[in-house]
Amino acid sequence: MHIERRGKGPDLVMLHGWSMHSGVWHQLADGLAEHFTLYLVDLPGHGHSDWQDGALELEKLLLELAENTPEQAVWLGWSLGGLIGLAFAQRYPQRVNKLSLMAATPLFVQKTDWPCAMEASVFESFAANLDVDQQQTLQRFLMLQAKGAEQSRTTIRELSQQLATQHTPDPAALHAGLDCLLHWDMREALSELHCPVQLILGNRDTLIPASLSEYAVKLNPELKVSLIDGGGHAPFIAQPQQCQQLVEQFIHG
Repeated sequence: MHIERRGKGPDLVMLHGWSMHSGVWHQLADGLAEHFTLYLVDLPGHGHSDWQDGALELEKLLLELAENTPEQAVWLGWSLGGLIGLAFAQRYPQRVNKLSLMAATPLFVQKTDWPCAMEASVFESFAANLDVDQQQTLQRFLMLQAKGAEQSRTTIRELSQQLATQHTPDPAALHAGLDCLLHWDMREALSELHCPVQLILGNRDTLIPASLSEYAVKLNPELKVSLIDGGGHAPFIAQPQQCQQLVEQFIHG
């Protein structure tokens, strides 16, 4: 697993979302690195990390993260990275001082008791189309992440550039990641966590609706929720300074 270490100060582990790599953080990371030692993770099959069969199976992934990250740190996860952060904090509670979830949710698909999510068919469609045209499927996902948000063109351009500047994600890793989004349910993890947890949402996010906050707070009443006005699914690209401020306030507070 490739992890870039940079900056100075308390340790902060950062996990990217589906189909991306750690370079997607660069604007936010530039600011945070002035105050924290960052561990910028490339998930298996993404960026500079090699892919091996089963690398995104939950226990195998958590063990590899445990072997390559600090004994204690703050964790920050975006989208799929937030789901993984929740799982890690549940499995290794003594190692996560605080957990920041950015445009993330404990459950990505709708259930009878969880309407604040996407229909499973959306992710199933992406999985089916990956084998037909991977590049076009990834572009469709980029469009979905920026849809409706302020500065959507900036977000699409930045995400497209990040896809182009690194190795193409391994097809098997992409399928495995979608499987995580479809099947992982970390609601119990969120409800059990004793460390401080932050949830940063964009009020124009088409993947994770702002209504998630109502349901997430029921699971964890101590959850600290921040809503970014005009934000989409990648607020750290369109509003990096606001995201940095929210993360730093949470960590220091």
